[in-house]
Amino acid sequence: MTGPFGSLRDYLKAVDELGQVLHVDKVDQDAFEATGFMYALIDKVGWGEAPIVSFNQVKTGGRWMEGPVIGNPWGRWQYEPMAFGVNAQGTNQRELYRSTLAKLETLVDEEGQWPAVEPTEISPEDAPCKEVTLLDDAIDLTQFPFLKTNPADGGPYINTGNVILEDPKYGRNAGTYRCQIKGPRKIGVNPERNQHGWTFLMDMKDRGEPFARAAVVLGADPIVFAMSSSKTTRLGQDELKVAGGFLGRPVEVVKCETSDLRVPANVEMVIEGEIPFDFEPEGPFGEMYGYIGEMKSENFFMNVTAVTHRKNPIFINNFTGIHRGFLTSPLEMTSNLNYRKKFPSVLSVHFPLQTPGYCFIQIKKMRPGDAIEIGSEISKTLKIAKIAIVVDEDVDVHNFTEVMHAVGSRWQPQQATQIIAEAGAMGGDPSSPTRGSGSRIVIDATRKQPDEGGPEVYAKMNRECLLAEAPDIFTHIDDKFGDLINGWKS
Repeated sequence: MTGPFGSLRDYLKAVDELGQVLHVDKVDQDAFEATGFMYALIDKVGWGEAPIVSFNQVKTGGRWMEGPVIGNPWGRWQYEPMAFGVNAQGTNQRELYRSTLAKLETLVDEEGQWPAVEPTEISPEDAPCKEVTLLDDAIDLTQFPFLKTNPADGGPYINTGNVILEDPKYGRNAGTYRCQIKGPRKIGVNPERNQHGWTFLMDMKDRGEPFARAAVVLGADPIVFAMSSSKTTRLGQDELKVAGGFLGRPVEVVKCETSDLRVPANVEMVIEGEIPFDFEPEGPFGEMYGYIGEMKSENFFMNVTAVTHRKNPIFINNFTGIHRGFLTSPLEMTSNLNYRKKFPSVLSVHFPLQTPGYCFIQIKKMRPGDAIEIGSEISKTLKIAKIAIVVDEDVDVHNFTEVMHAVGSRWQPQQATQIIAEAGAMGGDPSSPTRGSGSRIVIDATRKQPDEGGPEVYAKMNRECLLAEAPDIFTHIDDKFGDLINGWKS
């Protein structure tokens, strides 16, 4: 079965049929077994090769609870083409990812806009997320297997919830923000400063509104989740409409029980509520950098007014800082399109989320100074790009080894480095002296022209010489030895 998938369940079923879901009967998360399991798995096989993990029963808060709780749902490169309906056959994971980028590029119109399809509303009777409805005293979020992932976390968290907000000025927004379980009917809500959710809530506060109606959606299909989790859309664009464009059909939505918000209908759970404009402490929380983020003295919270869910819902836990958090191809394609418009030299921009803080930029260098100019602009405008490495067109930015080889063999630190003293930074960066602010480095790992202090003649690469003499060598090797090479398990 190939996507786009209409639900998380369809996607997980398709991956399971490929034999890429590892089922674990029971884990004691009060002893942090699930977290330790994920670390050990990624350490052994790498984040790009690790399967999805399904923990069928989890002990948390002193009680055994039925799952499943899913870890690493988006880890392998192969899951990207599956989710977007691209043929996912083959063993070269990076090539599969690039095939997804190529398909997404065909969806963009001449103005560089993603397709958008208006959601369609269905009746509550037809909505899977309405199979069970909990109101008033029946609501108790502590009865669900939301995990305290790290010992230093402030408590259990919903860390894959898509927070739905609506505003008369901006329309609808779906953003993925961590939500601390604060009680049976209360959760924290953490949009970072200047994220779209932050802008929505602060504008409502400044207008004097008493609270914001919100809904937290859990277990969305891969594309809706990717739209919510990445900076693919701009402020004022509806993530559910853009998700419909990627799906090739409208996202089905349903009206909430206690507000007029419309939310995706095929999800596992919806938590409805009101966000007052008072603040409470929240955190600490283990961030994507793999470090514990500090407790915030003031943060938003939500009073829960209703919970609806499927029978036997599936829970996704993001083991933050261990595995990839969402499908990244829409975010990457958006960056590629934006920077190609500004710099014709740009061929590809890649964020290796397994090593946060890095940005790899592939260019076809046209003149001296191209690499530093382009790298500087991208680094200053992308918060995640603390270390921007610019490489030539013959270097695969999706191959970490090739990029590091270019740094080692084409970069001279004194002549080909720029330090940017101050720029916006990711909120979770543990090295920032002030949250949201930091410095940058741009590394020009391209072949230097003589005008840039490079040699008069750059030596040829060994691989380049091999291909010049035997251009079909890799096709020949694949035909003769492919089964042997691809079947090897270390």
